[in-house]
Amino acid sequence: MSNILSFIEGYMTGNAWEDLCVKCYRIRYQCDNYIAVPAVQRGDAGIEGFTNKGIVHQCYCPERQYSDNELYDHQRDKLTADIEKLMKNADRLRALGVPPVKEWHLNIPEYKDSRILIHAETKRQEVLSAKKDKPKDYAHIADDFHIVIKIAEDFTPEISRIIRTNLSDIKLNLAIRHSDTPDWSKCDSEKVANIRRKIKAVMLVDDDNESLNQVVGIYVDCYISGLEMEIMNNLRVNFPEIYEDVFQLEQSYKREVSIKTLMNTDKSMNRSLFSDILDDFQSKLERDFSQRFTEASIGELKQDLVASWLADCSMEFRSE
Repeated sequence: MSNILSFIEGYMTGNAWEDLCVKCYRIRYQCDNYIAVPAVQRGDAGIEGFTNKGIVHQCYCPERQYSDNELYDHQRDKLTADIEKLMKNADRLRALGVPPVKEWHLNIPEYKDSRILIHAETKRQEVLSAKKDKPKDYAHIADDFHIVIKIAEDFTPEISRIIRTNLSDIKLNLAIRHSDTPDWSKCDSEKVANIRRKIKAVMLVDDDNESLNQVVGIYVDCYISGLEMEIMNNLRVNFPEIYEDVFQLEQSYKREVSIKTLMNTDKSMNRSLFSDILDDFQSKLERDFSQRFTEASIGELKQDLVASWLADCSMEFRSE
């Protein structure tokens, strides 16, 4: 699965992929009067939609996971069949108001075999050859006709906007698999000491307490994943607008955390204060991002960011 779709919860069905593509085209080509073509009554004429600049598109999403060779076979056959529809549907396309087709886009989540590009060029040459032989029969196809393979990565800004503005039920799943035993070598000893000191102050236990060691290990692991920027970096690269939303909330709440913990003068209140901070931050994340992230992703974000506050001194607790 392409990089951006790997963050979307659940397997992308054909209908879901088509719905996503149509939304992407509405956003990208809104200035070109994009029109979607419903597949009812006489069908969609072999296209999902068109613009007034001569761009049409068709979608294909595999029904299941295929080998690279099988995937190419299915994509090749889909392209071939739909180009044949394009050539035969002149009257239907004119009736819909489709201008001469300059670009025919095949929307697929990804491709893994360059043969699909070669096949697309072969079919383009066949279309142009047919048009040259019978120009009147293929007047609905432009002289500079092209076939373009479009994958999910080509619509990263649109997909990000769709998720950010809740235009779809799509949610991002950014949760990562944590190890049972954190790799302490990846975490600076000073940061480990900060986490241990603060968790000890919250729990009010001795250094050799086993529960203390376990909790410290959990937050060290979360801090390491934050250092490696797995979640935030994925957001920044693939969904920059959503990243900015998360970053602004984190920065704002981090200041609140600093104030709340510094103003606490009673160490017996550390545990309840820490618990309140966790619950309040969880609520804020759910309020702002429950329509964009899975529940597991929100939990992951919370733990990774709280771990950074523990390690980097944004969060302090009285020990005396």
